[in-house]
Amino acid sequence: MNRDRRKVIGNIFADAAKYTLTAGVIGSILTDKFIASIGFSLGLAFVLFALLSYFVTPKDKED
Repeated sequence: MNRDRRKVIGNIFADAAKYTLTAGVIGSILTDKFIASIGFSLGLAFVLFALLSYFVTPKDKED
C-alpha cells in the first residue's frame, strides 16, 4: 500500500517536471522573450521535480 502511494507521488512529481518545462518553453515562444533568470528558475524547478520523482518512486522488487 505504501509502495503504491510512493508510485503515485513519484508520477505526480514527474508530471510537474514535464509541465513546468513545457509551460516555460511555450511561454518564451509566445512572448518572444527569454530572460535568463526566468530560464534558470524554470530549469531549477525542472531538475528539482525530476530528482524528487526519481527518489520518491520505489525501485522494482526482485522476488
